[in-house]
Amino acid sequence: MQILFDRTSHLLDQMIQGTSLRHRILAANLANVETPGYQAQDITFSRVLDAAQHPGFADPAPAVTMKATVVNDTETTARRDGNTVDLDRQMVKLAQNTQWHNAMLQILAGRLATIRSAIRDRG
Repeated sequence: MQILFDRTSHLLDQMIQGTSLRHRILAANLANVETPGYQAQDITFSRVLDAAQHPGFADPAPAVTMKATVVNDTETTARRDGNTVDLDRQMVKLAQNTQWHNAMLQILAGRLATIRSAIRDRG
């Protein structure tokens, strides 16, 4: 049953884990919006996705392993109290991350529905 353990399923699993981690980080940022000196964090997704362009990606084994790296969010400047959380930016990032997460879940659900249909049709 190659569809269960192929590169696409492996990458979907890694993306779902990555978006879950990013959701927790963004929620922590929102929880600390009023904490003096708190530095907003994020994860590097674009670098992780670039790994899928690696020449070895076409190999039969799932060679791509996504590593989400937590970094300080440097896109905003610190307020007087040293906090770098911008509430509006964090809410936009949270909404975008939720859309990515839901998209990955829908793709995975579609793949599983295909398997379920194939099993029913064989019986």
